[in-house]
Amino acid sequence: MDALTLPLVAAFLAFLCGVLPGLRFGGPPVVFAIFAGAGLIAMAAAPGMLGRKLEANAIHKFLLASLVLAGAGMGAQSRADAAADCRATLADGAKLTLRGALAADLLPTRGPGGKVPTLPVRVEDVRTRRGPVARCEGELRVSLPRGTRAMRAGTMLEIRGEWAKMQAPVVPSAWPRDPAYAGLIFAREVRVREPPSLVRHPLLVMRGAVEAELHQLFGRNGPLADALLLGRRETLDAGLKQRFAQSGLVHLLAISGGHVALIAAVLLVLGRVARVPRRAGVWLTISLVAVYLAVIGAPASAVRSGIMVALALLSVLLQRPAAKLPMVCAAALVILAADPMAALDAGFQLSFAGVLGILLLRGAMLAQIPKSWRKGKVRRPLVESLVVSVAAFLATAPVVASQFGQVAPISILANLPAIPLTSLALVGVGAAALVEPVCPPLARLLADGTGMALDLLNRVVDLAAAVPWGHAEVSPPQWPLWAAVALVCLLSLDLAGALRPRVRWAVALSAACSAFLAFPVFAAGADDGLELDFIDVGQGDAIALRTPAGRWILVDAGPRDERMDAGEKRVLPFLRARGVERLEAIVLTHPHADHIGGAPAVMRALPVGRLIEPGLAVGSPLYLETLETAQERGVVWTAARQGRTLTVDGVRLDFVWPAAETLDVATDANEISAVIHLRYGSFTALLTGDAEAPAEHEMVRRYGAGLRSQVLKSGHHGSSTSSSEELLDAVRPDLAVISAGLRNRYGHPDRVILDRYARRGIAVARTDRGGTVTVRVPGDGTHGYTREGG
Repeated sequence: MDALTLPLVAAFLAFLCGVLPGLRFGGPPVVFAIFAGAGLIAMAAAPGMLGRKLEANAIHKFLLASLVLAGAGMGAQSRADAAADCRATLADGAKLTLRGALAADLLPTRGPGGKVPTLPVRVEDVRTRRGPVARCEGELRVSLPRGTRAMRAGTMLEIRGEWAKMQAPVVPSAWPRDPAYAGLIFAREVRVREPPSLVRHPLLVMRGAVEAELHQLFGRNGPLADALLLGRRETLDAGLKQRFAQSGLVHLLAISGGHVALIAAVLLVLGRVARVPRRAGVWLTISLVAVYLAVIGAPASAVRSGIMVALALLSVLLQRPAAKLPMVCAAALVILAADPMAALDAGFQLSFAGVLGILLLRGAMLAQIPKSWRKGKVRRPLVESLVVSVAAFLATAPVVASQFGQVAPISILANLPAIPLTSLALVGVGAAALVEPVCPPLARLLADGTGMALDLLNRVVDLAAAVPWGHAEVSPPQWPLWAAVALVCLLSLDLAGALRPRVRWAVALSAACSAFLAFPVFAAGADDGLELDFIDVGQGDAIALRTPAGRWILVDAGPRDERMDAGEKRVLPFLRARGVERLEAIVLTHPHADHIGGAPAVMRALPVGRLIEPGLAVGSPLYLETLETAQERGVVWTAARQGRTLTVDGVRLDFVWPAAETLDVATDANEISAVIHLRYGSFTALLTGDAEAPAEHEMVRRYGAGLRSQVLKSGHHGSSTSSSEELLDAVRPDLAVISAGLRNRYGHPDRVILDRYARRGIAVARTDRGGTVTVRVPGDGTHGYTREGG
């Protein structure tokens, strides 16, 4: 607790306490600035007015309050800037002309099929047909046309293309979204205006030159060398990135504290070898580290380390003691003051969580280890490394779970060989890049030796990723719950201050555990009603259904192709965010990839009680994989047939299609798509899968007005082959939900269907326009429903 009273620590915490509400809720920044200024003026004037009556702690409180207000104002301004950024405001499909500098090399080596990666372009000017686009600064991502020739970073381009908004986050957030991920330009025409100029874009040209050297020197390991030294991941294989994540070693691909500290150490050693005076060597090291950070784009984690390295070196020069915790807080304060949005960046959070975990936990953990275990040339560094790895894991695990929905305990052991290998590889990569312009044969020799370290690092990653239970998908932490529990713990410590330390801590921990168990029970309520979530999975279907008792059913699981598995990237993150730990059933309407693609990933990640699907005998690899996964996981299979019913917690799912005889004559899987009539109290919904007009005719003929529903899942993603006039006459929905992909190649939803809905006064919600659509029905099921999104 004493550490919180240190000036820099208190200043950072006060500023952060202002930044976060400002980012979350916004507000007029000028109001915060006025209050902060008034507080500082009052603080300056008060001692002269009141003399000695104003105590020093009052001045301290004024300063902290001013920092809180300043942080709130800067956070609110950052939120407003993010909302007004051109990348967030450009309309989907807008025709743009972009002039700017290519911010990364377009290498001759391409992806599968010669695909050109999406690259950043530093903006000089952006125009639409109406004129220049306001507030367009920084970088825009551009998908260059296939066949675009290789170019170096710094090349001035003129690009004509179409702006495409990116798919909305599957779990909407009230926090501002980084405009860098709002969209990209699909270029149809690219013209080179000027070659790279060292005078005009020195940092880009330097970055591009080093990147080209690395890929030439290291061959197949070039992308990994590029990621380690420059932080560029565009050319890194997607499978390798996934294995790094599964092994818990993805932090090695970020330019973090270890990278910068190692580079600074090497520069200091080289300075001593070259007999550079100590003071000059320190200043030269600080300057070169600053240049390096500028060349790689100054990511928050690297800047943090750079500031700490600079402060540590200056403390040596000035012969002043350097306290590590204030140094960390000083670095964080500088970064947040420059860019408050950095507080929401995963790299920033992981970097500071890791270093704070090591600083705060390492000593306490070592104190619990017998001294005999820490003696010897082998045991001592091994124990130290293990303790540091455990401390970093414990501190960063909540951030990783929150940001990525995954934890990897295997990283505790994998870090032991991986970090030394990474350090060795980083030195070799840097040395090869520096030597290559002067002595290419020596650079090649260094690259060959470093390639062995990179190969070993790859091997460690592969082994760690393959360890059973080494990594796991988890639900993001419930931060309000943890905050409430922490508050109870602190209050208990304060109230029990008169007790002995051990008793005091026992009381506080008991109170915290009781709060942890009690709060969710009180918050849950007796009956939360029914919830239907039409998840935005792109061009496909996935509907999550929560029963009044909090159990879940999934209808379809989204698409899967060579670019994305919607089960892994969209469905599971949504379910994890809602705290889902089990599915009572998965219903797959029919065996097309846009409906069953994500099912294997979902079944591998969550226990599933039952798999229900029509059972049409198709031989597609994806369908066979789905059945094999269900068998491996012990999931009970049931055929979806007309007349069958599934009831869970008062929610009744009646299968109204397919009829058994249809399977014998079906020539297309859409003809046997399962259709579900859902009932909860007086609320009804019709979930149609991809059933088309002939199936709709048969259902209307058999059930007629019995299909009446307030909500209709528009058939076949809004295709003109579904939602026939006779079906709409029978169903008479108030709301039609269309699940379709943004800019899908099929043109869904069809204008004919939209007009048909409009003539009947049927409201329409679309996942391609508004993201995930949520329909909530009150607990008694008798008072209609509300919807969100779309």
